Amino acid sequence: MNLKNNLTEEELKDMAKKSNKTIEEVANDYKYALKDLEYSLNKINSIIDTHNYKRLSDNIDILGYGVDGELNDKYSCYDGIKEINEFSKSELAIVTGFGPTNAPTAGTLSSIFKALELQKQTGIYTHIIVSELSALNSRQKPLDELFECTNQFINFIKKLGFDERNGEIRTHNYLDHSRIFSIISSVFKVSDFADGEAMDEMYKRLNILGNDYSTMVSQAYTVADIVLPIIRDKKKGVIVPAGLEEHLYPFLARVAIERIKNKTGGINNLVDKAAKVGALYGKLIGGLFPYVKMSKSIKESSINLGDTIEEIYSKIVDCGSRNEEVILQMMILASNWEQDIINNAKKAFENRNNNYEEWLDFKKKYYKFFIEIKKLWDDSKSDININAYDELFK
Repeated sequence: MNLKNNLTEEELKDMAKKSNKTIEEVANDYKYALKDLEYSLNKINSIIDTHNYKRLSDNIDILGYGVDGELNDKYSCYDGIKEINEFSKSELAIVTGFGPTNAPTAGTLSSIFKALELQKQTGIYTHIIVSELSALNSRQKPLDELFECTNQFINFIKKLGFDERNGEIRTHNYLDHSRIFSIISSVFKVSDFADGEAMDEMYKRLNILGNDYSTMVSQAYTVADIVLPIIRDKKKGVIVPAGLEEHLYPFLARVAIERIKNKTGGINNLVDKAAKVGALYGKLIGGLFPYVKMSKSIKESSINLGDTIEEIYSKIVDCGSRNEEVILQMMILASNWEQDIINNAKKAFENRNNNYEEWLDFKKKYYKFFIEIKKLWDDSKSDININAYDELFK
């Protein structure tokens, strides 16, 4: 996202009106957005350099998926994938997850589509976790709401085409997960969790991050998700599709696995000596101006399946010049469009100054697609009132 140019008075007024804020509040948001952007870019580049993650190239694939460059549009870098390819399909698992704090943003939708595509194209058994108890610890949300959103998420992912014959969707309210959480907790130290996510500073400023201890618990829960197939199912390799700002989780999963291998007292036998974790880090969809990243927790930053039809039209079709590139990113990453349609959308975007109508037609096409996905989301909501106690102890 380009935030170098100062906001005009007209932009300030328009943003204030849309977000129901004062001009002074919007100007203050913009000031922090510049800091958030600089921090996030520096942090992400530092992560890549420090951990020697590999930029995506045409020669990376997963069991043949990617040999024609199919991964290039959707992922920015990777770690440990070539080593993972040493194993057979039956020895592998894919693990990813989503926090049910709100209706999916375009960014979350992008991650869901990528996971479904990996499952379909590789045939690898796929775990999707809707992490309600993790979200209870990492975000300030009532438990009843988290359970309600969790059930809707599970129904929604199934409607989008998740293959239940070759995978499982589960939550953190799950005994096997608790067992793995206890095992990995025995090898961790508090200092292991010092880095946090790349976006944590912004979340702290906006007062939507849990306390230090609960955030650490949430992070360990996510690591347990990754390790579970290696211990419970005796898999040799796990592939984690994630955002680069979430790199802490596959990193800590490797730490846990290596420490378990070397620990005495019996738990070292729980992990195959060859076990490895690989990660595919997806390209991010920028946040709506002036935010760095779309977040479910920051309504103004995102295009959300919970938005009204009017809000979605305004954010996609009448997005304004600052957000045109974000809409293109959504077409590429948060859709199931065929590659030729995406290529034509890219050309229309590049030529929008000469022929805006063509680009506008693609935005309207994407708006219709997004509304169809919104209907799937709305139809996934249960009519049954959710009771947290009943959900916890069912």
